Amino acid sequence: MISSDYQDALRGRYQQLPDVRSKVVRIFLSSTFSDTMVERDSLIENVFPKLKSYCREKYGLEFQYADMRWGIPTESNNNHSETETCLKEIELCQKYCVATNFVVLLGHRYGSRPTPATIRASLFEQLYSIICSDINDKDDAQLLSQWYQLDTNCIPAVYILRAISSVLPKILSLDTNEVKRAEKEWKKINTRIRTRLRQAATKCLEQQQIQENEYDDFFVSVTEKEIINGILSVPNANERTLCFLREFEDIHEHLSDNKASKYIDLEYLNDGTPIIDNEVEKLLNRLKYTRIPNVLQSENIYKYKIHWTSKGINRDDHIQHIKQFNNDFYHAIQQQIDQCVQSRIMPVSDPLHHEIIEHAIQCKTYVAKFHGRTDILNSARYIMFS
Repeated sequence: MISSDYQDALRGRYQQLPDVRSKVVRIFLSSTFSDTMVERDSLIENVFPKLKSYCREKYGLEFQYADMRWGIPTESNNNHSETETCLKEIELCQKYCVATNFVVLLGHRYGSRPTPATIRASLFEQLYSIICSDINDKDDAQLLSQWYQLDTNCIPAVYILRAISSVLPKILSLDTNEVKRAEKEWKKINTRIRTRLRQAATKCLEQQQIQENEYDDFFVSVTEKEIINGILSVPNANERTLCFLREFEDIHEHLSDNKASKYIDLEYLNDGTPIIDNEVEKLLNRLKYTRIPNVLQSENIYKYKIHWTSKGINRDDHIQHIKQFNNDFYHAIQQQIDQCVQSRIMPVSDPLHHEIIEHAIQCKTYVAKFHGRTDILNSARYIMFS
């Protein structure tokens, strides 16, 4: 006999809806691009299909992964929302994933360090004042006022970096040559803005006018921001995140190799001699050897030491490393799935009932966001019938 609750459900009369657990394992894969391509390719080919089968066959879950290094839409580059796009994806993975939601792969590269897309208004005005106080920086001050626009709709107010196309419209041209010229011009402008903001932020920090975390916003990479949001600022990092560190033992002896710049951040002397970018290396070492180990237990951090070759990392010379990495990755994720999933999924005794509940919850979600326009409709009726 069908219970009254079940009959009410079939008739759409749910009064109290239970929580329906997510049925997804979605991992955000954080890494720099050029130096981890071989490892990421190997995951797509060898590991992710196995994890997909494991999740589906054992728990009825859907396995997904998000790798933003395979490309972010051009519009995101134009309006400087690449970082925000990545951080939002991390948030989605954390919200809907029932197990591991964040994995980082790190080598010798620290990642891109973009100009901040938004700056708190009071902080921007401090920085701007410092730049204006230097008589030699008037052009840079003008550049800042041209490219950053006050937005008082935000609380607190912020200055927003304008879309590139709003000043350099040809960056969206269909003519490839025009796009290249616009990109070259933007690269110069962007470097000037970023350099002056960092110099001003350093002065503010020295004068104790800003906090260290605000200072860091001008210097840290997108990868570190991902790690902050994905590992360092979450309460259950050891249950749902992992870190894989791969280093070349002898890369410092091969900085002049053609492939070296793809695997380590370099600067160049006037004579063209490559040297390690010390500022970036300090930030990377702080991240790898201090910040991450302070949060993650050693069992969640996998370390690999390999030898450099003229091809960098490749499947022929580093086949054993790739095999070991794939094996470690699979079993680490599998273990976290096993540990997390039992307490997070809802047992499905009746598939039809379960599906009805899901539809009811979705309906309730949509209704909660609905706001009628009674006043406007009444005014329209009055005008129509008067």
